[in-house]
Amino acid sequence: MSKRMNFLRSIIDASSNSSVDGSNDNSANPDSGYRTEQLSVEEQNAAQLPAVGLGRGRSHALAAFLKPSKTTDGSLPLVATMPNLAIGGRGRFLQKLSSVVPDPSKTSESGVVSCSSSEVDAAVMEENLGKFLQSTHLQVPKKAATFVLEKSKEPEEYARRTGTSGTKVQMMSNFMELKCEQNRGVFVYTVDFEPYVDSKRARQQCVDSHRNIFGKAYTFDGHMLLLPMQLPESKTVITAKAPTDETPVKMIVIFRVQQRMHQNVMLYNKIFRRIMYILQLSEMGRKHYDPSQARIVPQHKLEIWPGFVTAVDEYDGGLMLNLDVTHRVLMQTTVYTHIKTIAQCREAQFHDNVLKSLLGSVVLTRYNKKTYRIDDVLFDLNPLCTFRYGDRDITYVEYYKKQYGIEIQDHQQPMLLNRSERKVSNSEKPLEIALCLVPELCYLTGLTDEMRKDYKVMRDIATYTRITPSQRVLAMQKFCENVNKNEVARDLLASWGLELKTTPQLMVGRQLQVENITSGGGTVGSAGPSVDFTHQVTNNPMLEIVHIRQWMLLYTQRDERFATMFMDCVKRINKLLGMEIVQPQIEILAQDTTQLYVQALRTRIRPGTQIVVIICPTSRDDRYAAIKRILCTEVPIPSQVINARTLANDKRNRSIVLKILLQMNCKLGGTLWSVNIPLKETMICGMDSYHEGMKRANSVSAFVGSLDSSFTHWYSRATIQERKEELLNGMCVSLEKTLQAYRRRNCTLPQKIIIFRDGVSDSMMDVCEQYEIPQLEAACKKVAPDYAPKITFIVVQKRVITRLFSLAGGGPDGLANAPPGSVLDHMVTRRNKYDYYLVAQTVQMGTVTPTHYIVLRDDSQFSPDVLQRLSYKMCYMYYNWPGTIRVPACCQYAHKLAYLIGQSVKRMPAETLNDKLFFL
Repeated sequence: MSKRMNFLRSIIDASSNSSVDGSNDNSANPDSGYRTEQLSVEEQNAAQLPAVGLGRGRSHALAAFLKPSKTTDGSLPLVATMPNLAIGGRGRFLQKLSSVVPDPSKTSESGVVSCSSSEVDAAVMEENLGKFLQSTHLQVPKKAATFVLEKSKEPEEYARRTGTSGTKVQMMSNFMELKCEQNRGVFVYTVDFEPYVDSKRARQQCVDSHRNIFGKAYTFDGHMLLLPMQLPESKTVITAKAPTDETPVKMIVIFRVQQRMHQNVMLYNKIFRRIMYILQLSEMGRKHYDPSQARIVPQHKLEIWPGFVTAVDEYDGGLMLNLDVTHRVLMQTTVYTHIKTIAQCREAQFHDNVLKSLLGSVVLTRYNKKTYRIDDVLFDLNPLCTFRYGDRDITYVEYYKKQYGIEIQDHQQPMLLNRSERKVSNSEKPLEIALCLVPELCYLTGLTDEMRKDYKVMRDIATYTRITPSQRVLAMQKFCENVNKNEVARDLLASWGLELKTTPQLMVGRQLQVENITSGGGTVGSAGPSVDFTHQVTNNPMLEIVHIRQWMLLYTQRDERFATMFMDCVKRINKLLGMEIVQPQIEILAQDTTQLYVQALRTRIRPGTQIVVIICPTSRDDRYAAIKRILCTEVPIPSQVINARTLANDKRNRSIVLKILLQMNCKLGGTLWSVNIPLKETMICGMDSYHEGMKRANSVSAFVGSLDSSFTHWYSRATIQERKEELLNGMCVSLEKTLQAYRRRNCTLPQKIIIFRDGVSDSMMDVCEQYEIPQLEAACKKVAPDYAPKITFIVVQKRVITRLFSLAGGGPDGLANAPPGSVLDHMVTRRNKYDYYLVAQTVQMGTVTPTHYIVLRDDSQFSPDVLQRLSYKMCYMYYNWPGTIRVPACCQYAHKLAYLIGQSVKRMPAETLNDKLFFL
């Protein structure tokens, strides 16, 4: 390869020096970015000596081509014509190139070589030569880029795909327009330090010390400097002083490129983060809260902080700020009080109970208004222990007294540990930082499990957090007005050529028609405007019924009364549903211990049992996990666990038992209802994953696929992964197993596969497209070598901050939640992406949240109306709720399966359960 590179360099030198008058000589221009040296005839011949004796073939052809001709006028030699070589292929191509080399005799008086009509010009020759070099896999050394003003290319416009079905609806969203001045841009510079400064903070201080040069508005990340205006010179050298030792440091600021404002979305998010700081809002995670507007809930000792979450991006309607109102629930009790409460109640297992209740929780330190995650509790440390502070050791008691003026009362309390990682320059591995916190100064955030189960607590909190669309819009407008009224924040936006509008975006959306529900006996009825078809489901037979002729009922002695009530309700309701349910095998436990449940399930289940129903006195996670682990792995039988408290209300027993029987029918392979989905030879799949709280814990991926043409029967498979990651490594095997199950049932393979993928963030979108979709194709090839179905891959995002309001509502100011079936596929959708928003569900309180669908691949070339209506139809097909849900049913099934395996079973379920919805 090195010999070929010698040929290449010789070709480039000969081509660049072919000008007789030397007009192309750039050696005297140090700012040109590259240098071409003029060589004498002897130097050129010496440079070509190694190439002459290279042998034959292409080497011989190149050697003959590069041999310079002799000149008598002292000018540089031109390339001579090649001799007649008996060669072919690439050598023949070089021979043809030699026939178009300009003749020295045809040089004009001005020194410019003229060519006859039968000859091509030097540009064509150079192009042909480049093609030849590319065919030989040689790389041409490129000229170094010069640092001149250049504008980045505009991204190609994406053909927006919008639907037409449905009725038009006037809508408003929580997007605020960011008006940008014309001809404004972002000027990107790189800053190099001589000598190099290791600390990023020190580099930032060096840049901050020259605000007179860079202005007040700039962004510096340690290497890249973004300015709203261009510096006078493309290369600026500034002398600064190192903050540590006052030694002189040379900063070399070099201009790189000018970008349009919409091409630097990250810059805008940094600007609004600075605006939040200017408005004195406290940052928690990626959200900002206003402590001055805190709402107190004294009966529960809670505090609710209102706040905002922002995201700036370029959408189809232009550059906009996505602004939403959020809330943070804080406790008025400290971690120290919580630990003392645990010590009083459960002294036997004090350490274990403290760790169980605190690990993974987030605490707030009010002295600096920061949040930390508790990763461990150090019982062997206390505030009298020392740590390194500057050049000496200091105790925590002394540190907080000196730094914040806080007196720590209990000097024997354990310490809380927070671990975080920070990127370090010139290092691949991040630096792990361990920080100790004092429980006495930490306040718990969020809600405990006991609070979430308390209806009164959740009801009182909802009065503050579940705000109406009108209240949300007013809060958004108030925030924008505060930004524009604040002189510092307004100047910061103006320095970048931005102006924030205070009125949300108005647009026209569409509402899809309500679907008809098909029940048993051919009964068809409309779901109604609220898409709640509970009455139709509970008053008509099920679509497909599985009769229960052998089952087991397990309960404790103290729950015998509830078991009798349950059996009486079953006898009254089964005829209404059309089910045949015989008397069960009854097993009674003497005590409520997990070991007795496990022993009974292992030894007392008879062969042929269809389902096991277990009535438990209370709700306990350990008992539930043990039951599900046995019945999903060791003795694979569908099971139904009932909390005895749900059967205590005589007035609600009928509806509760009715829903239990519906669930039991689904778990045995039956179906409840269906909607019309006119797709043939198509399999619809759902994918989701579950992650535990600990960073290095295993994760579970779940794959669910339809098996029939009515999309009412499903095949499910869960995979436990080695480490926490969102990408599904076991997806290839899961799809392969699902396709095999489809072929066993239908004697053929589906020609189209539609996959709804849940749980993918924007940052992982490209990786998902490049990593997961190829796994799908590989799975298809494993099923059959010539099998190549058309794949449609749709990402489902339900954790979005977008809100959609209807202007035709009955609320104040005419604002209301967008009705079910509302679709928006323009204006606020992503630029250069095929996406749409869909509201499928109804909410009784607060503001509805739409679901974001992004089509990454569509081999079938479905129209937007088909995919939008299919997404809406699939929201009807979740058998745990007689109404529509936020996401397609296949995604929710995958979520339930992944959660059950990851939270309780923690093992791969038995293959015999994969064709049933045993996880409902």
